[in-house]
Amino acid sequence: MIPLFALWALAGWCGSEPRRIRLPRGVGPPPPDPEPWWLVSRIIGVLAGIIGGLAYTKVFGPHPEPWTQALPAAVSSVGAFLVASFVTDVYGKLAGARDAASG
Repeated sequence: MIPLFALWALAGWCGSEPRRIRLPRGVGPPPPDPEPWWLVSRIIGVLAGIIGGLAYTKVFGPHPEPWTQALPAAVSSVGAFLVASFVTDVYGKLAGARDAASG
């Protein structure tokens, strides 16, 4: 179970990365500075990824066939990624709105 937690944490870490379109150097405006809450967002992403992976496993359960054990792990990591993306996007919107209201 520890490797699954590590996989879900990694998927949550990757799911908390802000999705931006990267243009070639010299094209368009310079990239913005990173948000001040990036570390908090990453920690929330890791926790949400673990929760998302656990939720997927509890809802759909493990496969009994020994030759298909990698498939549920891969699919549960996609679930962890999606949950982490959603939760960190909501957190980013709330943190951005809080910063805009105070500044």
